[in-house]
Amino acid sequence: MALVLISATAFGTNAIFAKLAYREGLGTSQLLAFRFVLAAIGMWGLALVLRQNPLRFERKSLLALFGLGAIVYTGQSLTYFTALKTLPASLCVLIVYIYPSLVVIGGWLLLRRSVSRLHTLALVGSFAGLVLLVGGAELHVAWGLVFAIAAPVVYTGYILLSEAVMGRVQAIGASAVIMSGAGLAFSVIALFQGQLSLPSSGSAWIVIFALALIPTMIAISTFLAGLPRVGAARASLLSTWEPVVTVILAVILFGDSFSAVQAVGGLLILASVVMQAGRTGRAAPDAAGVLP
Repeated sequence: MALVLISATAFGTNAIFAKLAYREGLGTSQLLAFRFVLAAIGMWGLALVLRQNPLRFERKSLLALFGLGAIVYTGQSLTYFTALKTLPASLCVLIVYIYPSLVVIGGWLLLRRSVSRLHTLALVGSFAGLVLLVGGAELHVAWGLVFAIAAPVVYTGYILLSEAVMGRVQAIGASAVIMSGAGLAFSVIALFQGQLSLPSSGSAWIVIFALALIPTMIAISTFLAGLPRVGAARASLLSTWEPVVTVILAVILFGDSFSAVQAVGGLLILASVVMQAGRTGRAAPDAAGVLP
């Protein structure tokens, strides 16, 4: 339980470090390129130490994992971090947490999975919460809201696609390949945008290393270490601590605030995630080794 809570706390710093990076003048593609390249290097080292060498995977699995990182996960991270440029971190993380409900809908539409009454109630609560969150936001951040809502939609596609691949590979090794794909994709994007340049200050480097280490490497490895010890259901429930961490840090560090309507919306989304824990929560996405 301690390992999963450490993981959730580490994941919860993701949006916070993004905000700090933007304050240092880093561009979105520049930040994400360095984040995933450094994280990929670290995860490859960890995979080799744990004897999960990705080069031993079947070629089709390697290509599928690399494609997930270079295309799908790159799209998810890009939309999420673009939203963070204009929206509060607390709002972004709560909007992203509609993804378990989207996974239920995707599984029902594409994989013909059944939807229980509890799931139906959670879906209603989740989308009602989203409406309250968005409805209470100011109009000048409209484009930021578009990117924020797009992030969990793309992430849902990533989860559903990775499910089939992950049954054949080991998680840490798979994470190394996915991050390699994302790192290469963002490096190319940053190059074409003229952002593939070294950070100009020591503080910018500290933020980048912290982003690659804490909400990426530490968060993933501790979750995967705790998952088999507590089971998917309890791990999913404990992982709802992540958005709570983000909201608390955002309020303390950046002065984020919610209207009463938005606060109710956020609570509805979190309640919906708890209701679905163990069925469509963290087991699927974190089995694939990465989060936004």
